[in-house]
Amino acid sequence: MNRPIRFFSFLLSLTIAALLLIAAVRYAAAQPTAPTVRYATAFTIQSFDTYRLLTVTRPWRGADRTFEYLFVKRGTPDPEGYPGAQRIETPVSSVASLAATHLAFLGRLGTLDRLTAIANPQYVSSETVQAGIAAGTIAAVGNGPDVDLEELLSVNPDVVTTFAMGKSTKDDYQQLLSLGMKTLIFSDYMEETPLGRAEWIKVMALLFDQEAEAERIFDDIERRYLALTEISAKLEVKPSVIMGFHQNGKWNVPGGNSVQAAYIRNAGGAYLWADDGTSGRFPISFETALEKGAEADFWLDQSLSWRSAEDILNADPRYAGIKAFADNRVYNNNRLVADNGANLYSETGIVNPNIVLADLIRILHPEALPDHDIVYYRRLDTHELP
Repeated sequence: MNRPIRFFSFLLSLTIAALLLIAAVRYAAAQPTAPTVRYATAFTIQSFDTYRLLTVTRPWRGADRTFEYLFVKRGTPDPEGYPGAQRIETPVSSVASLAATHLAFLGRLGTLDRLTAIANPQYVSSETVQAGIAAGTIAAVGNGPDVDLEELLSVNPDVVTTFAMGKSTKDDYQQLLSLGMKTLIFSDYMEETPLGRAEWIKVMALLFDQEAEAERIFDDIERRYLALTEISAKLEVKPSVIMGFHQNGKWNVPGGNSVQAAYIRNAGGAYLWADDGTSGRFPISFETALEKGAEADFWLDQSLSWRSAEDILNADPRYAGIKAFADNRVYNNNRLVADNGANLYSETGIVNPNIVLADLIRILHPEALPDHDIVYYRRLDTHELP
């Protein structure tokens, strides 16, 4: 009589063990995986079984709020516990982008065919997008903060990607939300490193369920970028660099914690304002800029309209007092310009930080990368002056 009892107990134990195993598997699947964000500091991503939670932690400078987004796989129930989050069902079939830099992420992911509207078309270099605008398959919906809301509503995209600065006169996200449009804020400009900015491709990938592809793309970018930093780290001489130009009564200088400063540092240069703790730009006078930068070995990143030394002197003859000007070491990031005047560095450099870095190493240390053909930069040849 004990045998049936023991057999029943054995079956019961197996059943309980199986139920516990199933519960454990389901629990594990519902838990967030370890974040794969390695460089970006303005967003976090948590991945669950049927949804992902994106938190934009620094939407603009000095922001006192964050934004949460739930990317929910189509056909699955809404998760509970996120009352303030926007819900976006994925994969989306259409997207409107109100910033040209977002197109670079779409392009690398192979999802430009989902683009149905764009703002500021004059800043767009992509031939694919310009052809779409000409054919009427991509709507042009205004410039700057003056978004054509009526046109955007008629397009009715699944989601709108935009950016914000925390200024009611310049931001459009509040209007878009009030009209019931799914609005995703990108604050890639808040990042302090080139790889941090490039990592925002992982945010764009959430819209299309392409996290694995974004990870593959970013891993390749990171590998190439870090390989270049290993080369520059061995360089003993660090040429000094001044950046920016004088306009409207001020010289806007990239701060020491800016992406531009990180590029110079990673390229083996000595940025003259490296000790400044600013991550954005700050204004100084022409006199202050020359006081510190007149003896700089290189001068980089001036007005995008400057394409010759004559353009520089026409803007202000005092520029001739910069040593880099006399030494023919003035370089501008406007080598690639589309027919409509759009600058490819501004649009695509964000997803090609390894190419930008290679350009800068080639400029500052020609012997370190002798076989690299410069892509984004041009030298403004001051020795061609009469």
